[in-house]
Amino acid sequence: MFSVSPRFLPYNIEDLLRLADELTERYPAQRPSSGDGYNLTPAASRLALARHGDSEVHNTDKEFRIRLDLHHYSPEEVRITCDNLRITINAKHEERQDDHGYVSREITRTYRLPADVDVRSVASSMNTHGVLNIRIAKKAIQAPTEIPVAVEIM
Repeated sequence: MFSVSPRFLPYNIEDLLRLADELTERYPAQRPSSGDGYNLTPAASRLALARHGDSEVHNTDKEFRIRLDLHHYSPEEVRITCDNLRITINAKHEERQDDHGYVSREITRTYRLPADVDVRSVASSMNTHGVLNIRIAKKAIQAPTEIPVAVEIM
């Protein structure tokens, strides 16, 4: 367990992130083996999500993306359901022992989907830091096609 000395309190968040990353470099057993696809260190990845309430949503012209911090759960404990209107993520683990006793957790988040997403394209992955990434492609916009219209003779 690490404690932060009062001498670090006047530092900005970037300095604290660098300190956290230095500590994980010194103690590699504390650092997961692979990145999270966003090129953030473990501390920076979790802090970035914590700033946004443990969740980020991006709606671009190509895709709808969700990032959700689920570091307390394994991929087997996560269930994702989707329909044309919303996507729901439920993560739950039964009671287990930790350093302070026993704990059980459950989280459910539901996000409203934009009308132009293709729900058949939903893909999800969870990295070694416990960050769940969900991507849903947008529907292809069809180019207008010419339709000949006959002129009736009266």
